[in-house]
Amino acid sequence: MLVCLIAALLAGTVAMVSAARTIEIGPRVGDILVFRQGARMPPDWAFTVATAPAPSVTCSLRPAAMASQGGSIVVEQRLRTPPTFQVHWAGGRTSDAGADCGSDAALLVAGSDLQLLTNVVGGAGVEHKAFPHL
Repeated sequence: MLVCLIAALLAGTVAMVSAARTIEIGPRVGDILVFRQGARMPPDWAFTVATAPAPSVTCSLRPAAMASQGGSIVVEQRLRTPPTFQVHWAGGRTSDAGADCGSDAALLVAGSDLQLLTNVVGGAGVEHKAFPHL
């Protein structure tokens, strides 16, 4: 009986581990992160990113600066190793003058940094509102 119980636990553990590897947690291609103008953001957060395509230079994403004029990030591509995302920023400035990525930029963002940015804006997506009847 003990052998059957151990075998069942082992089989369940192997099944859970293999299922967990196939589930993609985190940002997905097509997600939109909206930085609403005037939204309160952590003032001390900053993420160093690279511009895409090569030759790349580094610049900085500061959520507080990005929300000062508003803008959005669209996730365009997921690169596997290391987990990195190609995104497109459109909006105001992304940081202070010296580290600003510009108002329209293709960027490479680490997966963990993109997840933090997603959390700070309250999740991916935009609010859907009904148009008033004319």
